[in-house]
Amino acid sequence: MTKSYDVAVIGNGMIGAAASRYLTQAGRTVAAIGPAEPTDWRTHDGVFASHYDQGRITRIIDPDAVWGLLGKRAIAAYPALEEASGIQFHGTAGCLRVSPDTGATGDTLHQAEAVGRQHDAVYTVEQSDEGLNEIFPFLNFPMGSTALWERGGAGYVNPRQLVQAQLTVAQQQGATLIRAVVSNIATDRDGAIITTATGETIHAAEVLISAGAYSSWLLPRPLIYQRKAVTVLLAELLDEAEAARLRATPSIIYRLQNHPVLASIYSLPPLTYPDGRVYLKIGGTLHTPNLLTSADAIRQWFHGDGNDLEIAALQEVLLALVADLHPRSLQSRPCVVTYTSHGYPYIGQVADHL
Repeated sequence: MTKSYDVAVIGNGMIGAAASRYLTQAGRTVAAIGPAEPTDWRTHDGVFASHYDQGRITRIIDPDAVWGLLGKRAIAAYPALEEASGIQFHGTAGCLRVSPDTGATGDTLHQAEAVGRQHDAVYTVEQSDEGLNEIFPFLNFPMGSTALWERGGAGYVNPRQLVQAQLTVAQQQGATLIRAVVSNIATDRDGAIITTATGETIHAAEVLISAGAYSSWLLPRPLIYQRKAVTVLLAELLDEAEAARLRATPSIIYRLQNHPVLASIYSLPPLTYPDGRVYLKIGGTLHTPNLLTSADAIRQWFHGDGNDLEIAALQEVLLALVADLHPRSLQSRPCVVTYTSHGYPYIGQVADHL
């Protein structure tokens, strides 16, 4: 017999897991549907997600006032979620937003500072030839650079642990966690019948699709968005002494000046990964993005090591940024980021019951 729910949330990532928690908090019966993390990316034949990671930047200061407000609200909500779930996922390492030339065309540092003031971010303005080098003597920025050094709740979240915390509380509130991949959604006057890849069926009065890059393939008509294939680089720290030297490293967002491959980079503090080793993570924004247009292309991308040109550029920037860094090893990881036409999540009804 097909079980029925008020809402089926398809996708248990950072948005879907949060949606399941809030829906159950509002008294809805919820099926939270999504697969577990694959054990071997290279042989996995199903769907992937980019929250299989240990570090994501969290902060208020941003050139966009909407994202700044969302960041402020998220940071304020972390303590209650950590307490309710018993899972710690938030680290207050601070966030450093750096521009080598605030007068350059397209630079957004002043705009980001205005958003920070608007949303009461705790920050100071630092210059590379003054306080910045004193605060972070192990980081190298070009002379004349300006930085917004945000403290308070800024820093990072562990996305794996954040998702687990959301799902833990959602289940405490009555959600049913279904580890499955959805292959089809059929709607009628009574709601929707969801079919999984193994043939299981689930009925829901409403369906919320939070499947990231895969969302369009579950809808009656596709949404307009781009799936960008990006690469991250993990630098394993040499030893405990190196980890101690770099312990005060903040999360960093850094616009590059005249780099041939990358427009900007971001990096995370030293974090311990599931293999027990400590890594610095760096990623960036390519001048020319690599777009993926099919599920097969996404699968092939996640089966590989990333973009060689991007890997080399990230390594070059990381070694220039962190003074005297001698990694024990370097590992690259593929990632996919979804960009909508207006730069915000699509939130709304696209069809009956969807």
